[in-house]
Amino acid sequence: MDVVPEGQRHLTVSMTSPTPGRIHIEVRDNGMGIAPEMRTRIFQYGFTTRDEGHGFGLHSSALAAQELGGELRVYSAGPGQGATFTLELPLAPEQRSERASA
Repeated sequence: MDVVPEGQRHLTVSMTSPTPGRIHIEVRDNGMGIAPEMRTRIFQYGFTTRDEGHGFGLHSSALAAQELGGELRVYSAGPGQGATFTLELPLAPEQRSERASA
């Protein structure tokens, strides 16, 4: 949200349970938005749009969500339209089989 003047920045965090046994945590901002071609790459290891970035944060977050049986998604209508990240997780940890944990 660096491009938005301080007094005009909006960040909204909400939590819902639209599906039994699952929870959605949504983080929405009115920042610079994400171009469609970037949305497909945003969770890739090493991808960053910042000069001082490393590209580990969103990649690691998406992997952690998967390990917990969930998913991390992003939506943006495009540049200048802000972005919404949704973390979907099970309410209870998923049981791993003996074979999957070995």
